[in-house]
Amino acid sequence: MPFDAEGNWIRPDWLPEREWTPAQEWGRITGRQDPYWSARQPMRQLGQRLQARYLLGVPEMSPGEWSVEPTFEDYAGGFMGQGRGAWEATGYDDLVARARLAAASTGQPMGEYMAGFDKDTEDWYRAAWYGSMFNPAEAEQAAANQLAVATMLAQQRQGGGVAYGGAMGRAIANAMARQQQYRQDIGQPEGSFLEWYLGQLPEAAA
Repeated sequence: MPFDAEGNWIRPDWLPEREWTPAQEWGRITGRQDPYWSARQPMRQLGQRLQARYLLGVPEMSPGEWSVEPTFEDYAGGFMGQGRGAWEATGYDDLVARARLAAASTGQPMGEYMAGFDKDTEDWYRAAWYGSMFNPAEAEQAAANQLAVATMLAQQRQGGGVAYGGAMGRAIANAMARQQQYRQDIGQPEGSFLEWYLGQLPEAAA
């Protein structure tokens, strides 16, 4: 049953632990890289974008096969040419649509949110994943995950092409981090940053 006797949502065993973050796996992937800023900084930016895409893309990577969720290493391997999968759905509109589904999971307790889905349907699994990654009651890294996705979207070139990297990519990332901190400082609800950012997008991207 997805709920206990008191109506609280029971976190499925196939979801990662609440404290998990894909950055842990990326650290293992890049652990043997040369310890020089010029080598590590581009990989750091790539890793941040891939982690955000992974957080949004897991529900589309293996629909109907949820006994074990795809790991970030699986995802990164696909991106680097070791297979094909949902990472290929990289159009800006697709990313925004997935981000909106993720943001929808953050505004209420997970039990209330998950009660709106029929168990063991694709929508239920998708909602469970997004809630477990972006809802502050379910993920210790929810704020960081929301910032990662919002930053990745801000770095995308809406007309297509390679995302902003280098100095421009860092400037965008720093600006997004400052905005998230400002919202926290003025008392905005925890876990509302992604929803707020999506609300700032031009209507054509809404």
